[in-house]
Amino acid sequence: MGDGTREFPVGLQRQADAGGYGLLAPDEAWRRVLTGTLSVVDVRDAAQFEAGHVPGALCFPLPPTWVARLLRRWWLHKVLCAAQCPSVAFVCEGATSTRSDSAARAAVVQGFAVAYRIAGGMDAWHAVGLPVEFGPCGPCAPPGGTGGDVSGRGGRDAPPRTVCSGGG
Repeated sequence: MGDGTREFPVGLQRQADAGGYGLLAPDEAWRRVLTGTLSVVDVRDAAQFEAGHVPGALCFPLPPTWVARLLRRWWLHKVLCAAQCPSVAFVCEGATSTRSDSAARAAVVQGFAVAYRIAGGMDAWHAVGLPVEFGPCGPCAPPGGTGGDVSGRGGRDAPPRTVCSGGG
């Protein structure tokens, strides 16, 4: 269930198909963020998030071990409201990390109509020169709030903030 615009590595596509979620290339994810049709959740550690993240992304660190991830991912519904997010994408550090796979699978199980994983994670995001934002990993920003400093190509406008229903 890819986004229909790109070919993705076979292993990554198999994971997505098995998990019931789609894959998005970073540039397609950014286009959707800018149009307000995609919310991004960064599942990396707080320090990694603070060192640079997708503008407007929500910080929701998932532990690196699968047992801890299994326990933590079920709390996703407290952070995001499936009814308010047209679609949600998860991003982690790189192509070999499984955190975004776990989060996308949890979103599918929890009833999100459309869930994605950003293929290649932040490594791929940086590789294509998309903007990043810097700021703390803390509770969700209120709808319409502004983020930290945005830097990157083209001086693009900041995207809408991710809407959430509780703290992270």
